[in-house]
Amino acid sequence: MYIKKISVILITTAIVLNLLMCGSVYRNSDSSTVKTSVPVNPVEAYYAGNIEDAIKLLSGSGATSEQKQQLVALLWETGENAAAVNLLEDMIKDTNLSVEEKDDLLTELFITYVLKGDYSRAAALRETVEPIALKSENRKIADFYFYNAWIYQEMGDFAKAETFYRRSLELYRWRSLAWYRLGTVIQSKDPRGAETAFQTAWNEDNAFNPALLPLARLLSARGEWRQARDYLSIAAGRIPNDPEIKSLLDEALRRAPIPASGSGASVRRQITAVPPKVKPAPVNQGEGVMRIGLNVNRELVSVKTGGAYTLQNPQTGQVLYSGSASEQFWVTRNNDGSIVVSGSNNRVIYSGINPVKYELRSNQDTSIVMGIVTGAPATSRTYRGGLEFISDATGVTVVNIVNMGDYLYGVVPSELPATWPQAALQAQAIAARSYAMAYRGNFADRGFDIWGNANSQAYNGVGSEHANSTAAVDATTGVILVGEKGDVLAAYYSANHGGHSEDSLVLWGRDTYMQAVTDKMLPPRESPLPPDALFRWIGSTPQTYSNIPGFSFSAAYRWERWVQPAEIRRRLISDRRVAQDPGEIQRIVTRGRGISGRIAELEVQGSEKNVIVKGDAIWFTMGGLRSSLFTIRYMLAADGSIQYFCFQGAGYGHGIGMDQHATAGKASRGFTAEEILLHFYPRATLQKL
Repeated sequence: MYIKKISVILITTAIVLNLLMCGSVYRNSDSSTVKTSVPVNPVEAYYAGNIEDAIKLLSGSGATSEQKQQLVALLWETGENAAAVNLLEDMIKDTNLSVEEKDDLLTELFITYVLKGDYSRAAALRETVEPIALKSENRKIADFYFYNAWIYQEMGDFAKAETFYRRSLELYRWRSLAWYRLGTVIQSKDPRGAETAFQTAWNEDNAFNPALLPLARLLSARGEWRQARDYLSIAAGRIPNDPEIKSLLDEALRRAPIPASGSGASVRRQITAVPPKVKPAPVNQGEGVMRIGLNVNRELVSVKTGGAYTLQNPQTGQVLYSGSASEQFWVTRNNDGSIVVSGSNNRVIYSGINPVKYELRSNQDTSIVMGIVTGAPATSRTYRGGLEFISDATGVTVVNIVNMGDYLYGVVPSELPATWPQAALQAQAIAARSYAMAYRGNFADRGFDIWGNANSQAYNGVGSEHANSTAAVDATTGVILVGEKGDVLAAYYSANHGGHSEDSLVLWGRDTYMQAVTDKMLPPRESPLPPDALFRWIGSTPQTYSNIPGFSFSAAYRWERWVQPAEIRRRLISDRRVAQDPGEIQRIVTRGRGISGRIAELEVQGSEKNVIVKGDAIWFTMGGLRSSLFTIRYMLAADGSIQYFCFQGAGYGHGIGMDQHATAGKASRGFTAEEILLHFYPRATLQKL
């Protein structure tokens, strides 16, 4: 669809979306908020969450061509495909259209026919649209072939459907949905080929859950029960309450049971590896010490010592036991809540209600830690610093106590590839240090400061360390980001913002100094894109620092996911943040977007009730999406029922603060760590402790 610029009321950097639906609130540059009246501009109404008002404002008899384009986008988003078809057909009759404008409208009409389930009219338009498509870039040609394949498949011509899916994939191989659909058309004649197609759909995007069940069906049909079990186990976690997945998984577990490992408390696994010696990180007293929650609710924790050590009462400092290098001990929790530490031959070293602190005598020594839970794989990692073992609800919590520099040695290469440019690694080190200091003590009620995983920051210990990332940490020792009030900045970051970040006030309802910024390769976005322009922007791949080759991957920058209503309904029921059943889903309505286009709130309208979904719950409940920056279309069957909700999106992660892929992209083009950070955190300054 062609896009023309229209005049819109200037909207400042973000929109507060948690107020009255008939009004909107915008953030001023001075961070204050002002309430406006009922929106009279359709773009303003749309971003404020009043899509019905936006449609009314655009539906007048005197609507301009630009307004009609906006209306088409809103009709797509609300599933009114028939009305969108009628409007597009009417727009094509305009004798003032240029050839290019008419070609764009014909292409969109062809796709909308397919989405409406009107395959005969789509097929009739195919010959007209083909030469238009073939003049376009490869991605647009691939789209044309993909929708052609869909038409042939739905009309029962599987041979031609296969041909066009393959043509589409030759031009754009990253479309998991095309691989999946190819598998469905060839599985009866070529099960092995279908298996490859489903596997490729999964390999190209390992969040593409629809491929899991048919792949498992094919594997189980030829007796590959162990592989089928593995895929079904993933599917059961990602597509909850699906009866076929549960039934087939039960059968796979019967045919290929997971080897019994016994209860965690009864298994004493010997760690044969030797904990390595390390060089301690420089200590800056202002950075302080971090307490990292490594494991919780472990039935058994095993530790291999890398040097002389003591076990202490952390409250009094009393030494409970002294040991030497290359020893191994185990920690469990009794039913009365007490901690038990035992050595070789089950010799009890300590038993008591208090936590136990493990401390190495030399800061060059490390420890190997293994946490065991019944029925789960046991993994071990090596850590610097000391440990503390705390009795929790059902087992043992393991806390790593470590200096900030030693902690960041494990964080930075866990968050970014250590082979990426040094400026990117330094920016990551400063952001991670600032985040850790800002969140220190946030989980004090559980005995630690922050988690040692993606709940806070990825932290894989000594095994992840690399000379490049270590150098970046050392080069930035004591450097932090500071907010406008002089407080340490909780420097949020995510993998890829898709070209534009978002204000935390929009998505999280709180001001964290995280301001929406546009990628430096793009023109600054002073106001939100009109709905049609937003569709086009998300559906394109503009060159930005977020998609520099070698520092990003295509499915993080731009992606699509087609999800059946039944799956979304199951996810709404199972997600504890929502836990509601809307009944049969009839519509999904966006109830507000930020300037980047990210959705702060969705309304799922069902036969039983309407359910509101907010924040990060949007990603999971809508089918395991990569971000909340997406548009919605509906794929309808010929009878008008919803086959799929078609999500086309941009970015990977929450999109607030620093974009890690863009950080590497900018560093590769000569930007310094300071320049990178001040772009992503414009309301912050750098400070040396």
